[in-house]
Amino acid sequence: MKLLIAEDEISVREGMVQLIDWESHGIVICGEAGSGSEALSIMESCRPDILLTDIRMPHMDGLELIEVAKARGMTFQPIILSGYNEFNYAKQAIRLGAADFILKPCRPEEILRTVLEAKKAAEFQEARESRLKEIDLSWNRNIPLMKSHVLSQWTRYPAVPLEDRRRLMLELQMDIRNIGVQVGLIRVDTSQIPLDERDVVLLRYAAVNIVKETLDSVYGGRIEAFQEGDDLLWVASMAEKGGRGGAKLTSGSAPSQERLEPHIRALQGNLEKYLKMTVSIALGSWKGSINQAHDSYQEAVQAMESRFFQGRGGVFFYSDKLRRESTGQESGPASSSILDNERFEACEREMLDDLRHGSFEQALDHLDVWLDMFKTQSGYSKQEVNLRATTFMISLQRIAKEHRIGAFEWKNRLVNSMEQLPQVETLEELATIVKKIMQHLVEACSSNRTLHRTVQSVLKLIKEKYNTNLTLEAVAREAYISNTYLSSLFKQELGVNFLDYLHQYRIEKSKNLLQQDLKIYAVARLVGYQEERHFSSTFKKWTGVTPSQYKSSIH
Repeated sequence: MKLLIAEDEISVREGMVQLIDWESHGIVICGEAGSGSEALSIMESCRPDILLTDIRMPHMDGLELIEVAKARGMTFQPIILSGYNEFNYAKQAIRLGAADFILKPCRPEEILRTVLEAKKAAEFQEARESRLKEIDLSWNRNIPLMKSHVLSQWTRYPAVPLEDRRRLMLELQMDIRNIGVQVGLIRVDTSQIPLDERDVVLLRYAAVNIVKETLDSVYGGRIEAFQEGDDLLWVASMAEKGGRGGAKLTSGSAPSQERLEPHIRALQGNLEKYLKMTVSIALGSWKGSINQAHDSYQEAVQAMESRFFQGRGGVFFYSDKLRRESTGQESGPASSSILDNERFEACEREMLDDLRHGSFEQALDHLDVWLDMFKTQSGYSKQEVNLRATTFMISLQRIAKEHRIGAFEWKNRLVNSMEQLPQVETLEELATIVKKIMQHLVEACSSNRTLHRTVQSVLKLIKEKYNTNLTLEAVAREAYISNTYLSSLFKQELGVNFLDYLHQYRIEKSKNLLQQDLKIYAVARLVGYQEERHFSSTFKKWTGVTPSQYKSSIH
């Protein structure tokens, strides 16, 4: 602790300095002054923790010294030296925060005791300020985490009685206000960056910042973004007139879908450009207050269901049509169970008859019609579509029994495929699974007969040149047949068209290369893909995982 002594009587001042062993008590004399103005100059440079000052001094008295020093932002414990006839200054000294008084004449031990008491008070004050700084730093560090937790609760659960969300918004310094609310949902479709756990945290932090920066202007600065499980969410409120971000919105106005959509598309572009991730985005409708955040979130979740039918990379707004479907007001096929739909039943019967009679090409053509029906017969949910697909795959199992296909590999593939159905995120993924199981069934049915001579030659060609720019046209030309006939032959003999077979063959080859710890772009080139993105999307289509996820599972 640093001590400054301000006393105009030289003998008294020197006595206080020399007669007390200050250093043994953890105190250093940082300066001596004979006047208030001299003491103030020293205080500017040495910033003492304790000031021991006489009241009466030339140029500036002790009380004025304390007042000026504190006005300049200095923090210290003042001790007053005073005579009996100066005790009327006591009230002013108390007002200025004097730690104690020492009456002249005084003994060295009395001065030491008083200074040590001031030292203890200064240490306590320093510890208290340090703790307050730690609490403040900890609070500021944890505000983003607390915001995310609170917003997550508000979106997942309805408001409860007596819940004061407005107060919490102010306490947590949220950018949103209680003027309407809209929730947006971001679901990552693919990421081209292989990530460890630490990278994922940084990536999501960066994604949250990109969401806020991109959408800040359209919401007038009234937006909070946060992570919710594997998704990203934002909660926005209506902007006040002339709100932050320069948005020219009147108080309580909400950006329309037409106004929002270009900004949402820009957000998709920024996430892909800077973080190499493609995303689907869904938005709930505007609600009256923050207490209805849960309702807007549920709408965003329902709007995201459209991704199942329309594919990844879309922007989906909750609409009146979705509202009618969710409340059962929409007329159409959804009014009855998908299991009672006669069109599906008729198409499935034709497929099964084709398989029974060995008309594999026709069966696969009917499969394409069956899959397209899920898109055109709107109103069915993802769960209902999965249910219909599961019942159809059970029918395929009966066909396998009729053909006496009892191989363990076939049964294992069927079970694995059926287990994958609840996890599929798009109709395209479901189509891939069903097509693969149909392909395996056709292969099993054809295993006891010799493949067509042309198909054998094409398979040999694929084996030799799969890593080149192999096309249906080039192969058909080399086999001296038409593109249509080649495609038809593949379907009939192998239960798959030429391009799907080529992609599957390349993907199987790439798995071995990925196990060798090669870069993904290098593997793509080695198996015949010029673009890494094309390779990654094809790999995920036929395996259910990205190349980076596959590498992680291997290592």
